[in-house]
Amino acid sequence: MRGHLARLLVQEPDLLMLDEPTNHLDLFSLNWFREYLKGYPGGILMISHDRDFLNQLITGVLEIRASRVFSYTGNYDSFLTQREANEHQLLSAYKNQQREIDRLQTFADRFRAKASKATQAQSKLKQIERMDKIELPEESRRQVKIRFPQPERSGQRVITLKGVNHSYGAHIVYENMEFEAERGQRIVLVGPNGSGKSTLLKLLAGAISLQSGERKLGHNVRDAYFAQYRTDTMDTANTVLEEALTVSRPSGFTEENVRTLLGCFLFSGDDAFKPIPVLSGGEKSRLGLAKLLISPPNLLLMDEPTTHLDIPSIDALIGAFQQYQGTLIFISHDVHFIRAVATHVVEVRDGRLRHFPGPFQYYLDKTAAETGPVARPGRDTTPRPATTLSGANRKEQKRLEAEARNQRSGKKRAQQKAVDDLEQRIHKLEERQRELTNTLEQPETYQHGGRAREINLELAELAGELAAVTRQWEREAGKLAVLAE
Repeated sequence: MRGHLARLLVQEPDLLMLDEPTNHLDLFSLNWFREYLKGYPGGILMISHDRDFLNQLITGVLEIRASRVFSYTGNYDSFLTQREANEHQLLSAYKNQQREIDRLQTFADRFRAKASKATQAQSKLKQIERMDKIELPEESRRQVKIRFPQPERSGQRVITLKGVNHSYGAHIVYENMEFEAERGQRIVLVGPNGSGKSTLLKLLAGAISLQSGERKLGHNVRDAYFAQYRTDTMDTANTVLEEALTVSRPSGFTEENVRTLLGCFLFSGDDAFKPIPVLSGGEKSRLGLAKLLISPPNLLLMDEPTTHLDIPSIDALIGAFQQYQGTLIFISHDVHFIRAVATHVVEVRDGRLRHFPGPFQYYLDKTAAETGPVARPGRDTTPRPATTLSGANRKEQKRLEAEARNQRSGKKRAQQKAVDDLEQRIHKLEERQRELTNTLEQPETYQHGGRAREINLELAELAGELAAVTRQWEREAGKLAVLAE
């Protein structure tokens, strides 16, 4: 997959279409890939559940919901804000329209049998029929907060590896390696692909035998290892719900609790009654993850727990781990997930482990200070040898430099004007959008047949125009930023 991705980048197509491109990248490759795409000359259309990756790259969102496509401008966090505001406006308009319908219906019901008022009553009913009915917005997408039983308390020292040597044939991965985790730590393992992160996690889990050295669990420690391929222990005679209930009974989880948790992992409605044999690999992984949370051990060892989850499910998982009182050691390439969960970082590189006793940003700051500033992609950072110029040449060089500065300054002023003009245009469009929205929320709007429809049509046109102008502003602002460097 990485080779295929590299081939696409070398080709530089006008439109690059990417389906979960970060799934097979380690953090170091991911950082390079993200910086490369920031300067990509073509268009990019992607599907991704990596919130940090999306926030740094995208300029628009297409949300597919209820068999429709909704368009938003900005990054992912901006999309969430806009969607909430749009749904609030739609709900307000819906309530106002319902009040007006109730008023008209009440009048019609009261006077339709009265001869002197029958014509007016019939007119009110026709007015209701002519209305462009607003559909009730979907229910609010509040994040589900998972509540699950907490594990038994372990001893302070949870797991220890001492003097561990491990190799695959002639390839030595670890020599005399030592590792220790304490109660309550949430440790993320980071490092390039092939550095030995997964091997370390398997050694900690006992999934592979020690070739030499010692693995020791602490007092009262009960561990569990979650890997994407370890789903063959499920009973094929069970449905999803039945399989989840097998671990809920000892923990005291009710069936309602289990159904809620399964919904967080995309098993809602009839999906909870799917037989185990028909589940895809991703569905089995999600079910395995749900089972761990229903009856969690006090030491969780997890390899890429977010791979098969959408963003709301990842948010639910983050909430679960933030309240988890056991010890967690995990591998992930999802920067948002790591930032939200990890309290300790272990870098695995060339068979050596480096501990960073702090969150992910602490690790980034420490390693950045050691390596110094990173050269920006596409910029030549090769040192130039010093040269000695004669007096005449120095004057000519200064004149050329002054001309270049003047020319650049003129381009910058022109570019600034273009950006300012677009900002004013965006401001006017947004003002008009607010005016129309306010009008739509007034009950009297619905007293005139077809008026609400006209406003909604104009709002749709405004949204399209605003999206186009915003994209144009982003391009021009990018050019201005380059001139300002």
